[in-house]
Formats: sequence, C-alpha cells, structure tokens
Amino acid sequence: MDNQKTGALIRERRKQKQLTQQQLAQRLHVTDRAVSKWERGLCAPDIATLEPLARELDVTILELIAGERAPADPQPDAVDSAVKQTIRYSEQEMRRRGKALIKRFLLAVLGVCLAAALVLPTLNGLLFGDGFAWRCIPAWLCARNAAQALENYDEDGIERYIARADGLYDTLTELREQGVVIRDARADFGRTRLDDMFLFTEMKLTVWQDELTYLFTCQGTWRDGKVEWMEIYAPSVGYDGPDWIPRLSQALATYNPG
Repeated sequence: MDNQKTGALIRERRKQKQLTQQQLAQRLHVTDRAVSKWERGLCAPDIATLEPLARELDVTILELIAGERAPADPQPDAVDSAVKQTIRYSEQEMRRRGKALIKRFLLAVLGVCLAAALVLPTLNGLLFGDGFAWRCIPAWLCARNAAQALENYDEDGIERYIARADGLYDTLTELREQGVVIRDARADFGRTRLDDMFLFTEMKLTVWQDELTYLFTCQGTWRDGKVEWMEIYAPSVGYDGPDWIPRLSQALATYNPG
C-alpha cells in the first residue's frame, strides 16, 4: 500500500461524499486525527477499518489498497496485482501489530521492574527503617561496585568504594593463596534502606575453601561516597572454627561508628 495514494483517494472520496473528517471519523468510530493522518499519508488505516471505510466512501477494499479507482472492466493482470497488494498489506499489518504487541509487552515489563525497584526498598524501609530515600540508589550502586571489587580482587576498586580499606586487599590476597576464595559477592538492593538517618546496605558473600562453600551476610553503611562494612562474624570464647573466618571478618570490618 502506498500511503500517499491511499490518503489522496480517501480525501477525494470524502469530499465527494460531502463529509468532514470529523463526520467520517464518527461513522468509523475513530478520531478525526486518525482520518487526518490517513489523508496526509502519515499512516494507513487499520486492516479492521478497511471494510467500513470502503463502504462509507463507496469504493472497494482493493481500490483503497491500490490508492486508485479500478476500471469498470478490470483486466486479469490488474486483478492479480490487486490481490497481491492485499496479501502484502495483510502481511505488513500483521507485522506491525506484532511489533506493537512486543513494544507494549516490553514497556509493561519495564514498568513492573521500575515499580519493583521502588516498592521493594520502600517496603523494606517502612518495615525495618525510616523509609526509602533516593540516596538508597547510589548507596546500592556503591555497595555493588564494592562487592564486585572484592570478588575480582581489584585493589583499586577496593580503595575506591570501601572506606578505611587499608590492609583489606593484602589480607584477601593472603587468604586466597591459602585456598580461601571469594566466589560470589552481591549487594542486596532490597535490603538497602534508610534507618535512623543512616543508609544501610547488605552484601551476600560466597566463600569457597577446601571444596566447602560458606555463605555470609555482611552489613554496612554508605557515607561520603564509600561503603563501610561491619564484621561478618564475631567468634565467641572457645571458638574452634576455621581461623580464616575471623581474619576475613576483621579485614572487612571497616565500619567506624564515630
């Protein structure tokens, strides 16, 4: 379908029928803006609108698609061409609708994700803290970068995103040489919250040692653009667990309550 030719035919027949754009739109149950777009060649009528539009303008559907009146005695080649144009238009309309459905679906998914990104920390803040603040977003981003730096043993990243991190990289390197390896570190956005005017973050640590996997939760705060982590484990008197756990805990304990 040639939108310009079809639009010109719609405009010509509408005027011959002495109809305004608004009157034609009312009969078709569309807006006058839609009719205006058709006539200007900006878009084509919906496939479901072709039949009532052709009826109102006293033309055939094939003439609408071709954008011109058919001869009184059409030749076989002309009929064949019109049929092919109808098929092509139907295929184009199906593709357009498919793309529109995909676009709406993606927008809906994006909306759900954005809503979840706001609702989850908000609920978490209301239940366990003073509520959600927009500063939770940069706090979580910083905690995420800090977690990635720990997992990747990135010395520059550790210094950039973790406050008072002196000696942390060296301790992690020594433990790594002893077979204690951080396999996964993730900042939990849902646990990022404002509590008593402090922005709290939380990180999940997966540590591997001698084919055993240890899971830790490390809490911290975000101040002055950096994360300050707290101890992940405070061994009690008589503790007889792996000696690397207190070392890792003390190395990560960069939090200064003052």
